[in-house]
Amino acid sequence: MIDSHPDWFKEALAVSKEQRNVLVEGNSIHYQKWGDVSKPGMVLVHGSGSHSHWWDFIAPLLLENFQISAIDLSGMGDSGHREDYSPELYGKEILTVAEDSGFFKNGSPIICGHSMGGFMSATAGYISEKKIAGVIMVDSPIRPPTYDYSTHVRSGPIRRIKTYPNRESILERFRLTPEQECENEYLVKYIAEWSIKEANNGFQWKFDDTIFDKLGFSHMLRNIAFELECDLGIIYGTESNMMSDEILNFIAENVPTGTPMIPIEKAAHHVLLDQPLELAKAIEEIAIKWI
Repeated sequence: MIDSHPDWFKEALAVSKEQRNVLVEGNSIHYQKWGDVSKPGMVLVHGSGSHSHWWDFIAPLLLENFQISAIDLSGMGDSGHREDYSPELYGKEILTVAEDSGFFKNGSPIICGHSMGGFMSATAGYISEKKIAGVIMVDSPIRPPTYDYSTHVRSGPIRRIKTYPNRESILERFRLTPEQECENEYLVKYIAEWSIKEANNGFQWKFDDTIFDKLGFSHMLRNIAFELECDLGIIYGTESNMMSDEILNFIAENVPTGTPMIPIEKAAHHVLLDQPLELAKAIEEIAIKWI
């Protein structure tokens, strides 16, 4: 029961927000919006197979200095599915949400994404015709050209969609990808509840199971993050199996001088679930210098 959850979590969920939809390339994109419209804007972007509710308990922690929108990328969450997907299309969705949120009216927005969402955030920053204040990538492994993809730990859902007879049976099958232990089981259960939908007289996962076949590794091969005209920030979990020393050294050697790289202790790849309070502090620490 939610009554047994920490006070900070209950207080975060109690903060008022809007549910919005905007059309991008003929597809409905859902997003959530919090905060004071007079403050600088930040778009939060989830990882592969996920949804905006991963940020429900983090976005409210950032409202002292920012207004926040969290997007459901197409094919995930409550956004529509597409026949095809690309980093450029995801970038356009992110920028459209920023525009629809009014973030360009208050200066230049910040885009912050986790895992695959970090790559899509960088793509948005790269293709934007309007000024972006900065991009923050959270545990997004920018791999060197020599990287051996046979060692790659896949972060996207690999299961094909099937219909489960009831809520209990599908929620029992919920797994983090890549799989990891998480001490904050209440957060895992919370995001699991938002990951399912009623369909075919039962329940299914919300994500489109064809996304990752269509994207492949192409969205990670070009190191767009190193070519951004805006500022860049890197956050990573010290226990993440996605951020090896090889990858961290490659990032450190190629980011612009002065780029913050903040480690989150006692966090694996799913930093949002392992250390949500520390993640919010790290995002704030980076972003506050850009406004």
